[in-house]
Amino acid sequence: MRARIVTILVVLAATAAAHAQVLQVRQYATKFVCGKADKEIELFSFAPGTYFTSINVHNPARAATVKYRKKFALAEPEEKPGRISKWFDGDLKADEAMQIDCVNIYRHLDITPGTFIDGFAVIEISTRRQLDVIGVYTAGVNGVSAMHMDRVTGRLTQ
Repeated sequence: MRARIVTILVVLAATAAAHAQVLQVRQYATKFVCGKADKEIELFSFAPGTYFTSINVHNPARAATVKYRKKFALAEPEEKPGRISKWFDGDLKADEAMQIDCVNIYRHLDITPGTFIDGFAVIEISTRRQLDVIGVYTAGVNGVSAMHMDRVTGRLTQ
Protein backbone atom coordinates (compact mmCIF):
# COMPACT_ATOMS: atom_id res chain seq x y z
CA MET A 1 0.00 0.00 0.00
CA ARG A 2 2.78 2.39 0.93
CA ALA A 3 4.61 1.61 -2.32
CA ARG A 4 1.45 2.40 -4.27
CA ILE A 5 1.11 5.82 -2.55
CA VAL A 6 4.78 6.61 -3.27
CA THR A 7 4.29 5.62 -6.93
CA ILE A 8 1.22 7.84 -7.24
CA LEU A 9 3.09 10.77 -5.66
CA VAL A 10 6.02 10.30 -8.05
CA VAL A 11 3.67 10.23 -11.06
CA LEU A 12 1.86 13.36 -9.83
CA ALA A 13 5.16 15.17 -9.26
CA ALA A 14 6.37 14.24 -12.76
CA THR A 15 3.10 15.41 -14.29
CA ALA A 16 3.29 18.73 -12.41
CA ALA A 17 6.90 19.22 -13.53
CA ALA A 18 5.94 18.56 -17.15
CA HIS A 19 3.12 21.12 -16.96
CA ALA A 20 5.42 23.68 -15.30
CA GLN A 21 7.82 23.46 -18.26
CA VAL A 22 5.17 24.66 -20.74
CA LEU A 23 6.14 28.26 -21.45
CA GLN A 24 3.19 30.60 -21.41
CA VAL A 25 3.46 34.18 -22.69
CA ARG A 26 1.21 37.21 -22.94
CA GLN A 27 0.69 38.07 -26.60
CA TYR A 28 -0.60 41.26 -28.23
CA ALA A 29 -1.58 40.99 -31.92
CA THR A 30 -2.06 44.43 -33.46
CA LYS A 31 -3.38 45.10 -36.96
CA PHE A 32 -1.29 47.20 -39.35
CA VAL A 33 -2.07 48.71 -42.76
CA CYS A 34 0.63 50.70 -44.57
CA GLY A 35 1.16 52.20 -48.00
CA LYS A 36 -0.79 53.36 -51.01
CA ALA A 37 -3.69 51.20 -52.17
CA ASP A 38 -3.84 50.80 -55.95
CA LYS A 39 -4.30 47.17 -57.10
CA GLU A 40 -6.17 46.52 -53.82
CA ILE A 41 -8.98 48.63 -55.27
CA GLU A 42 -9.44 46.05 -58.04
CA LEU A 43 -9.69 43.31 -55.39
CA PHE A 44 -12.27 45.34 -53.43
CA SER A 45 -10.15 44.99 -50.29
CA PHE A 46 -9.22 48.64 -49.60
CA ALA A 47 -10.51 52.04 -50.71
CA PRO A 48 -8.19 54.27 -52.76
CA GLY A 49 -5.79 56.22 -50.60
CA THR A 50 -2.72 56.05 -48.43
CA TYR A 51 -2.76 54.16 -45.14
CA PHE A 52 -0.58 54.59 -42.05
CA THR A 53 -0.32 52.69 -38.77
CA SER A 54 1.34 53.74 -35.54
CA ILE A 55 1.45 51.20 -32.71
CA ASN A 56 2.17 52.75 -29.31
CA VAL A 57 3.56 50.45 -26.63
CA HIS A 58 3.90 51.54 -22.99
CA ASN A 59 5.34 49.72 -19.97
CA PRO A 60 3.05 50.73 -17.06
CA ALA A 61 5.31 49.17 -14.40
CA ARG A 62 6.68 51.53 -11.74
CA ALA A 63 10.10 49.92 -11.44
CA ALA A 64 10.41 46.84 -13.66
CA THR A 65 11.91 46.57 -17.14
CA VAL A 66 9.84 44.46 -19.54
CA LYS A 67 11.67 42.33 -22.06
CA TYR A 68 9.64 41.74 -25.22
CA ARG A 69 9.94 40.23 -28.64
CA LYS A 70 8.02 41.22 -31.74
CA LYS A 71 7.41 39.86 -35.24
CA PHE A 72 5.34 40.83 -38.24
CA ALA A 73 2.97 38.63 -40.26
CA LEU A 74 1.71 39.74 -43.66
CA ALA A 75 -1.84 38.98 -44.79
CA GLU A 76 -2.24 38.39 -48.52
CA PRO A 77 -5.38 38.83 -50.62
CA GLU A 78 -7.56 35.92 -51.72
CA GLU A 79 -7.21 34.07 -48.40
CA LYS A 80 -3.50 33.37 -48.89
CA PRO A 81 -1.13 33.41 -45.91
CA GLY A 82 1.73 35.86 -46.11
CA ARG A 83 5.34 36.00 -45.01
CA ILE A 84 6.27 36.11 -41.31
CA SER A 85 9.37 37.96 -40.11
CA LYS A 86 11.83 36.62 -37.58
CA TRP A 87 11.50 37.68 -33.93
CA PHE A 88 13.12 40.96 -32.82
CA ASP A 89 14.03 41.40 -29.12
CA GLY A 90 13.87 44.58 -27.06
CA ASP A 91 13.05 45.99 -23.66
CA LEU A 92 11.13 48.88 -22.14
CA LYS A 93 12.11 50.33 -18.80
CA ALA A 94 9.48 51.38 -16.27
CA ASP A 95 7.04 53.93 -17.73
CA GLU A 96 8.84 54.03 -21.10
CA ALA A 97 6.86 54.06 -24.34
CA MET A 98 7.80 53.34 -27.94
CA GLN A 99 6.22 53.64 -31.35
CA ILE A 100 6.20 50.99 -34.06
CA ASP A 101 5.23 52.62 -37.36
CA CYS A 102 5.11 51.74 -41.03
CA VAL A 103 8.79 52.62 -41.56
CA ASN A 104 9.79 50.13 -38.83
CA ILE A 105 7.51 47.45 -40.26
CA TYR A 106 8.91 47.93 -43.79
CA ARG A 107 12.44 47.70 -42.41
CA HIS A 108 11.79 44.52 -40.40
CA LEU A 109 10.10 42.87 -43.40
CA ASP A 110 12.72 44.20 -45.87
CA ILE A 111 10.00 45.77 -48.06
CA THR A 112 10.27 49.01 -50.02
CA PRO A 113 8.53 51.84 -48.10
CA GLY A 114 5.23 52.90 -49.68
CA THR A 115 4.40 49.36 -50.85
CA PHE A 116 0.90 48.47 -49.73
CA ILE A 117 1.06 45.93 -46.88
CA ASP A 118 -1.50 44.57 -44.47
CA GLY A 119 -1.09 42.20 -41.52
CA PHE A 120 -0.31 41.89 -37.83
CA ALA A 121 2.44 43.03 -35.48
CA VAL A 122 2.77 40.45 -32.71
CA ILE A 123 4.37 41.39 -29.37
CA GLU A 124 5.12 38.80 -26.68
CA ILE A 125 6.15 39.28 -23.04
CA SER A 126 6.34 37.26 -19.83
CA THR A 127 3.00 36.48 -18.22
CA ARG A 128 4.09 38.32 -15.06
CA ARG A 129 3.86 41.67 -16.84
CA GLN A 130 1.44 43.63 -19.01
CA LEU A 131 1.77 46.39 -21.58
CA ASP A 132 -0.45 49.17 -22.86
CA VAL A 133 -0.73 48.63 -26.63
CA ILE A 134 -2.71 51.04 -28.82
CA GLY A 135 -2.99 50.90 -32.61
CA VAL A 136 -3.53 54.26 -34.32
CA TYR A 137 -4.73 54.07 -37.92
CA THR A 138 -5.01 56.94 -40.39
CA ALA A 139 -5.98 56.99 -44.05
CA GLY A 140 -6.64 59.60 -46.67
CA VAL A 141 -6.31 60.76 -50.24
CA ASN A 142 -5.10 64.34 -49.63
CA GLY A 143 -4.41 64.52 -45.91
CA VAL A 144 -6.14 62.58 -43.16
CA SER A 145 -9.70 61.54 -44.01
CA ALA A 146 -10.08 58.91 -41.31
CA MET A 147 -8.49 58.10 -37.98
CA HIS A 148 -9.15 55.26 -35.57
CA MET A 149 -7.55 54.10 -32.31
CA ASP A 150 -7.78 50.59 -30.94
CA ARG A 151 -6.62 49.32 -27.54
CA VAL A 152 -5.20 45.80 -27.89
CA THR A 153 -5.67 43.40 -25.00
CA GLY A 154 -3.07 40.75 -24.36
CA ARG A 155 -3.97 37.10 -24.27
CA LEU A 156 -2.21 34.17 -22.69
CA THR A 157 -0.83 31.72 -25.20
CA GLN A 158 1.74 28.94 -25.52
